[in-house]
Amino acid sequence: MRADPWRALLMLVAACYGLVQLVAVGPGMGLGWDETVYVSQVDPRVPAAEFIAPRARGITLIVAPVTMVTSSTDVLRVYLCLLSALALYGSFGTWLRLRSGAVVPLAALLFGSLWLTLFYGNEVMPNLWVALGAVAAVGFFLRCTRPDGGRADVVPPDGGRGGAAGPDGGRGALVGLAVCVAAVALLRPPDSLWLVLPLALALAWPGRRRLSVLLALVAGLVVGWADWIVEAYVRFGGLLARWHAAGAANETGLHFSLPDHAQALNGPLLCRPPGDCGPAEPSWVLWWSAIPVLVLLGLYASRRADSLLPAVVAGSLAAPYIFLVGYAAPRFLLPTYALLAFPIAHGAVGLLGRTRGRAPRWAVACLVTAGFLAHLTLQAGTLGAIVAPRLAKREGDALVARALEGLGVRPPCLVYGEQAVKIAYRMGCAGHTVLTWPGQSDLPAPVRDAAAAGQQVVAVDRGRPVPAPFLLTWERRHLPDVRPGQWSAYVPR
Repeated sequence: MRADPWRALLMLVAACYGLVQLVAVGPGMGLGWDETVYVSQVDPRVPAAEFIAPRARGITLIVAPVTMVTSSTDVLRVYLCLLSALALYGSFGTWLRLRSGAVVPLAALLFGSLWLTLFYGNEVMPNLWVALGAVAAVGFFLRCTRPDGGRADVVPPDGGRGGAAGPDGGRGALVGLAVCVAAVALLRPPDSLWLVLPLALALAWPGRRRLSVLLALVAGLVVGWADWIVEAYVRFGGLLARWHAAGAANETGLHFSLPDHAQALNGPLLCRPPGDCGPAEPSWVLWWSAIPVLVLLGLYASRRADSLLPAVVAGSLAAPYIFLVGYAAPRFLLPTYALLAFPIAHGAVGLLGRTRGRAPRWAVACLVTAGFLAHLTLQAGTLGAIVAPRLAKREGDALVARALEGLGVRPPCLVYGEQAVKIAYRMGCAGHTVLTWPGQSDLPAPVRDAAAAGQQVVAVDRGRPVPAPFLLTWERRHLPDVRPGQWSAYVPR
């Protein structure tokens, strides 16, 4: 069977992915804290927020074409919806030269239907783009190294149920591999190491010893890491100093955070003290537990060494977040889910294709359909539960910003306190968010420096008595029209 029908089906999956984002998440959600930090780096209308050592600037390059022109969050959301849909098609499309049949569109559908993939499709966060870059990188790697390559116009021996066909190890695949590795390194440099490690080891597999592929991997790492390394010497005192600072910020070391990831499955966007993510939900634990079973089923159905590589790379990308980072966020595992979609899809297609007889085939089809519908129901319910409160909270940030402007706060200014970075961005001010208010009566360094520079300073807090001793001498203004919460602003007398 020719690849064109499956490419058209993949296009349909990508189009539906973008459309569901627009409908379910919508362009109206304001920026989160991390998003504001990234966007402020390339928005010429606002001061750049503090850019700490672990962050990388790849995601800022993605949003720069929009933020350089307009500060409209709605325009940015629509742009990212369209771009992520195109990226979903492009990354999974690299596999159509390797797997004819329904495997690739089904894998894209499985990944694209995750609440995580839908929620982060139009968020200014790097993890989804790392996932799509990893999918494309593994696809290009296999096209470069497989003895039989991956021509889509040759019918494989399995009749088009997900096998491979014809040779495709040309220069274009090598360039694609290097570009994808570089993109992942630009987005999250440490993730690129865990992506390249199993790929480099796979070159030792019989029939895959190719110096050109190894050079493409190394070139991608060098290009992708260059910006992070240069900035380390410019702003952080050297590469080693930045690496240590990044490790301290991310609480790196020997950990076992798998239980934290289980608690984060149903939607807390960050499970990190002092926040409480609550217990793990049984329905999500059941969904999670089914993944390794389905992966093993897919590996058994394909019985090819090439089918093992996506699962190995998925495990490699998950390892640092489970064993080396002391907290959890569901977005950390997006690259793992993206790559595991391939063996799971292969297992489903293989199970349907190998069933003999009308009754067993219908029974298996009903079982697969029921499982997929249960998956969609779980994802849709969680997405709705995630989006609604965040829409309200981020609208609250806009209300606080308007209230502060009503008090006469104008740039140049500093907003200090709870959610301050997000509020300040809407006002064109500098911002400094505090998770724990200082206990001393002296002015905090950001406030002192802003006052010395002649900037107007305002502190904001939600729902507490005077949150810090240094605010006792400041004038307190209640912001009665701001919801949710009971916000107060503090201005120096």
